[in-house]
Amino acid sequence: MNKVSVYGSFTQALFFSGVIAIPKYLLTHYTEIGLSDAEMMVLIQILCEAETNPYPSIATLAGRMTASPADIEEVVGRLVERKFLAIERYWNSSEQKWSNSYSLVGLIDELAELWAIERSQQLEEERSLKQSQSSPQPTSTAINSSAENLVRTFEQELGRLLTRLECENLDRWLSSNYSEELIIEALRRGVSAGIRNFRYLDSILREWEKKGLRTRAEIEAEDAYFQSRQEKKATKSKSQTPKTTSNKYEKFYL
Repeated sequence: MNKVSVYGSFTQALFFSGVIAIPKYLLTHYTEIGLSDAEMMVLIQILCEAETNPYPSIATLAGRMTASPADIEEVVGRLVERKFLAIERYWNSSEQKWSNSYSLVGLIDELAELWAIERSQQLEEERSLKQSQSSPQPTSTAINSSAENLVRTFEQELGRLLTRLECENLDRWLSSNYSEELIIEALRRGVSAGIRNFRYLDSILREWEKKGLRTRAEIEAEDAYFQSRQEKKATKSKSQTPKTTSNKYEKFYL
C-alpha cells in the first residue's frame, strides 16, 4: 500500500471514529470560572464517554491521560466538591439496576452566570456610550476609589484575592449607582447566610433597588418593619388559639 493510500485510509478512519461536541464558549472561558487545564481535560474525557458510558471509571480516564489514577481521582473529587460535576443515580432499564452517571449541570450553571455577567456588562457599556454621546460624564475618580476600597474589603472578608471577573462585577455595581455602603451590606448579609456567590449578592442588591432602598439605614428600617409585621401576625395567631398554660417567655419570638 503506497503512502497516499495509507494517508487516505487513515483520514477516513479518523473522521469515522466519531467526534465530540465541546462548546466553544467552554473552551475559551474555562479558566475564567476557575478550571485548570487538568480539570478541563478530565471533563473532556468524561464528555467523550457520555454517550456510551455515563460514568467512566477512574482507570478509564487515567488510561487516556498521563496522570495517575490517584491524580485523576483527586481532580474528580475537586470537580465534585466545587459542584462543576455531580454524581447522580438513574435506573438502567437495559441492565435492570440502578447505576451512576456524571452530571454537568453545575458546570453549565457557572458558564451561564459568566455569560449573563458578560452580556450585562456589554449592555451597560452600550448604555454608557449612549449617555456619553448625549451628555458629559462625571469624573470617575470617586468610582475608582470606591472600587479599590471594595476590593480590599471583599478580599479581607473572603480570605482570598478576587478574580478579574469579580472585580469587574464590583465595577458594574458601582456603575449601576449601587453605593459602596450598600454593596458592603450585601456582602455582610451573604457571609452571614453562608453564601458568598456574587450572583446571590447581585440578587440582594436588585431587590433593594426594587424597593427604593439606597442606604443601610433605610434597609435596617425596612427589616424592622418586616419583623414588626411578623410579630403582629404571630401575636394575632396566638390570641386566636385557646390558652392552656401560661409561659413567661410566650412574647419572645425568633
